[in-house]
Amino acid sequence: MVHHDTFSIDFDWLDCSASSHQDRFTQASLGISVNDIVVTELQDLLTKTVRPKMRVSAYDFAVWLMENWWRLVYEPERKGSLSWEMSHCMGSIGQGFLWPEICFISDGAVITVESKATPRSAKQMARYLNSAQEQISKKVFIDEVFNFVDAVIGRLNESSSTNHSLIDLRNVLNEEIQNPEESTWRQFEALLGFDPDEAPKERVESLLTQSQNFGEKSVCEVIASTGAVYDATFEWLESLHYGMGVCVTIPDADLLKKLTMRIDPDLRPWERAEDAAKIVKKHWAISDYPVSSHQLSDLFSFLPEQIKGQQKNVPMALGLRNGESDSIDTLFNSNFETNNRFSLLRVVADHFYSSERDRILPVTKVRTARQKFQRAFAQEFLCPADQLNAFIDDDLSEENIENAARHFNVSSRLVATTLLNKDILDRQRYYEKFSDS
Repeated sequence: MVHHDTFSIDFDWLDCSASSHQDRFTQASLGISVNDIVVTELQDLLTKTVRPKMRVSAYDFAVWLMENWWRLVYEPERKGSLSWEMSHCMGSIGQGFLWPEICFISDGAVITVESKATPRSAKQMARYLNSAQEQISKKVFIDEVFNFVDAVIGRLNESSSTNHSLIDLRNVLNEEIQNPEESTWRQFEALLGFDPDEAPKERVESLLTQSQNFGEKSVCEVIASTGAVYDATFEWLESLHYGMGVCVTIPDADLLKKLTMRIDPDLRPWERAEDAAKIVKKHWAISDYPVSSHQLSDLFSFLPEQIKGQQKNVPMALGLRNGESDSIDTLFNSNFETNNRFSLLRVVADHFYSSERDRILPVTKVRTARQKFQRAFAQEFLCPADQLNAFIDDDLSEENIENAARHFNVSSRLVATTLLNKDILDRQRYYEKFSDS
């Protein structure tokens, strides 16, 4: 599916008598729309009107975008963290304006723009009206942010104001983006949950060293999952050696990696994953469902009992590349066979997805593009949506969801998530069942 992502920050300058030069010349009627949804539409209770734009300081918004750029673009969702919300949600901008509850959530490839309507119980003179959860590519987001910031800088220059922090923030950011070493440093800080120059220098330096050992992208996945509390995880990673875990052989791995790499890069990560799973299933002649653990053990050349239980002292499921292009040492971290089957297929997916420079293939709970690719691949392989829909046959009872999970030998959460993602299961029912599990 081709995505025509749209993201726009539209504004009209307003006359203002504010005391500071920046505020006087950058007050604006400002609207934000994403995929044709105006997320800044509001009801003004004082004038009893509805309008698509809010009246705010474009300068304050631009400064917030520049100060938080690295975290906005690279830090994964960490809701419940005040630091994350301050750097990702517009309500934190403050400065005397009533901002909408709009959050920008990155998975490293796609930005989700999430807005929440103002509750009717809120005692304020303006109510934002639209709730939305729309996705755009990272590039579309970055391009529009820079267009907006440059327009604000242009406005200030026209008003003979060159003594402001925004132009310095923009110039420094541009230099950091163009310098690969500085860019990597800033990405690590953001993944750790720190603002620029706030992360302890020795911690970032240690991660640069780990990148040499395990591969930069894989280290990014680990710290995206752990945040700043990563020490124990890397101590465990450093103890790994070839021959640990279950040796999994992936038939025709080199050929299949080439085939899956040809999938349209403009597709969402989970869409590419579904296409990749279909390619490998066709190549391996897998057409009958459910796929048994014996089938998996025959396909990947390991003993069936090796997938049944947790290996000792394994904090996360993981693939360890052992120097062979078609062979991976795989470590499981669950006592449930259903979870380990899913982790196995996630490791296989990651072998096709990841750079050859990555020595480890982490399987984590974080919502990065790489982990979304893994999950969607494993779901399509073990529990394809069309097969699942046929089994469910419009019976969305909890009992039938459990029956489907047993039939496909996957978790009931996977069944429910698949039904949710395909708009078959109601989102409210899903969260009632799984919010605490």
